[in-house]
Amino acid sequence: MNSIVLYYSYNGHTKKVAEKMARTQGAELVEVQTRRRKSLIGTVLVDCPRARMRKPAPIKTITQDLNAYDFITLAAPVWAGRPAPAFNAMIELLPKGKNVQVIMVSSGGDTKKNEDATKKLIRHHGCKVLAYKDVKQPS
Repeated sequence: MNSIVLYYSYNGHTKKVAEKMARTQGAELVEVQTRRRKSLIGTVLVDCPRARMRKPAPIKTITQDLNAYDFITLAAPVWAGRPAPAFNAMIELLPKGKNVQVIMVSSGGDTKKNEDATKKLIRHHGCKVLAYKDVKQPS
């Protein structure tokens, strides 16, 4: 089975989780980057409200053809109680019919309030969510 782990990480916590996941699955690892990295203040003032509204952030183009993968893992941090805006942009890249796993990395380690809405967004893109995991970031 061809697998890929797409991840967005602001400060490195999600990157560590994604790297471990890719090693475990034998999957290709691809970092998703925003077109413009904001300062911490910019992130709080602009991207946290965008996360609350489930809006995507402009991201740099990835070169991988996601149609070539059977299993896609999406990993991202949680900001203001919702997935970071880059995660919403990753959802928009999903080809129909793919099996998807979601990894949410947060300081609280629990995004259950958002799980249903996040799964619904992925299903809306014609994909099946096989797993949804909350990971508490290291202190």
